[in-house]
Amino acid sequence: MRTKNVKPFTYGSLYKQDLPHDKIIPLVTGNLIDFTIAGPYQNTRPDIASNSITVHNSGVYQITADVSVILEEEQTVMFNINRRHDGSDPLIGSTFDANGISTSTGINVQAYLYAGDTIGIFIADTYAPRGRLPRYNRASLTLHLIGF
Repeated sequence: MRTKNVKPFTYGSLYKQDLPHDKIIPLVTGNLIDFTIAGPYQNTRPDIASNSITVHNSGVYQITADVSVILEEEQTVMFNINRRHDGSDPLIGSTFDANGISTSTGINVQAYLYAGDTIGIFIADTYAPRGRLPRYNRASLTLHLIGF
């Protein structure tokens, strides 16, 4: 059996579950989504302290981000998958939003990541005309290397 073209698996995941002891978290512009569980991983480092996943291999990754948002009338929120905690390096095509009602929202993108890149779900903008911030109760961030 030839093993010359066999590639090592590379994947990682982070989750925030809606469990009875978990709390509903306000969405504050300029922050990353807060995760509570590091899921399965290989050749990556999911980190709940930094709310991000660091990749150890360069290549093209399939990245999926999902957030269950709790909105009130006229509220909106915008997210992106970002390489930096300050929001200054969003992945191309990774912006997604929610508006008007409670909803699950997310995006699936492919992007080239370099070894050492760290990604998270960045809260790019919120709009809350009555003062109470939008909130969320579940989230996930997963990635899988699909090519070198």
